Amino acid sequence: MSEPTLVPSLDQVADQLVALVGEHKLPSLAVAVAHGNQVQARGFGTADLEGRPATGDTPYLLASVTKPLVGTLCALLAQQGLIDLDEPLGDRLPWLDEKNRATVRQALSHTAGFGRYWDFAYGEPTPELEYVVQRYGVQIRPPGTRFEYANLGYGVLEPWLLAATEQPLAELLRRHLFEPFGLTSGAFGPGAGGPQAAVQYTAEKLLPYPTIYSSHSAAGMAWMSAADLARFGQLHVKGTTALTPASAAAVRRPGVAPASKGADVYGLGLNVRRPGGVEVLTHLGDMCGVGASIAILPEQGVSVAAVINRTGSCLQARTACELLLDGLVSRIGSDDGPPPSAVRAIGEWAGYAETPTGRVPLRLGVTADEAAWVEVAGGARIPARLEADESYDVMFAADVQLPTPDAMLASPWLELALDVQTDRLVGSARAVKHGEAGDRVGNCLTHWCELERVQ
Repeated sequence: MSEPTLVPSLDQVADQLVALVGEHKLPSLAVAVAHGNQVQARGFGTADLEGRPATGDTPYLLASVTKPLVGTLCALLAQQGLIDLDEPLGDRLPWLDEKNRATVRQALSHTAGFGRYWDFAYGEPTPELEYVVQRYGVQIRPPGTRFEYANLGYGVLEPWLLAATEQPLAELLRRHLFEPFGLTSGAFGPGAGGPQAAVQYTAEKLLPYPTIYSSHSAAGMAWMSAADLARFGQLHVKGTTALTPASAAAVRRPGVAPASKGADVYGLGLNVRRPGGVEVLTHLGDMCGVGASIAILPEQGVSVAAVINRTGSCLQARTACELLLDGLVSRIGSDDGPPPSAVRAIGEWAGYAETPTGRVPLRLGVTADEAAWVEVAGGARIPARLEADESYDVMFAADVQLPTPDAMLASPWLELALDVQTDRLVGSARAVKHGEAGDRVGNCLTHWCELERVQ
């Protein structure tokens, strides 16, 4: 006979959660624990700086914790025979590159071959998704060959689902996920959280964000309370009747084989990890004025959620979840990988980034001690930092901007994320802005990059 699950208690960690809010100067933190039909939820701090208290029922923007909702929705729709997870996206979206035969399942598992991308606009909509994909829907690799976290894959799912079901994503979420499972705070779309939602604030000055728009809404524009997010997690616990065994297995199945036995994998919108041998389904969300975390322990029947209304707070949201799960699992984050190495890229390389306005000449130099420099369009040699990127063999970052109109809007830095192919380096040249300089989160624009060894 198995031992009963130790259900976490909010009361036992309330003081630690209060301390977390104070230490990191968070406007608010809302958390919840669900086990079966029992839900504990509580808010700390204020949902806005006018003093409105945050509660466990306050809706928050979820950022990338939207992806588990969309992945689960697709599993439910497939279970009902309404969609086919293995249908190529291009069969219903003629504006996709005809060479791209990525499937719905591959888009959900970040193995569709798209490069990294995000865009945000404030107070007014971003360009249409079709326009964005034509410029930045770069096929970095053949579908199904390697994991790369790609918001555009989720972005493309929104019009694909509309074409497949004749219903917009907001309606599909409402009819097939929010209403059937009592997730009454659930909503989707820019500003859809309503007047009771927590206001999103910048990290340093705590300035309120205006309504946020993105071309890839399906990657990050769902709203939900901490209580309902924990309830959602119960759809994935052992013994659930929401998902059939086949659907539950599909959610956990990785898009590509794990790098090693027991390594983290990504299924349909959820990371699957096994810290200390305990299966954990989890996801983080981090964008403009948002930090969010969900963790589900299927065998123990427990799910927890934490949401915060400030930029750069996803790690604090994860810490809150780990506090709630103390005694059940040691951590929910993944281990740091090995330190990055540029040994295979030593030498000098020349080539280009393929941008929407034409090719931009690039040069990269890597010395024997792995120091590096980047030269853009014949300009000065700029020192480059070797950084880790789980999806590529090497990655260098430099404080230099690609000279394109789009990059000049909100992407001041350059990252070269590359695979080594004998005398060639191929992959992504990303125009990117990390952080929140100027009190706004910027964009990440991926371009095809190809360099050849010159010495």
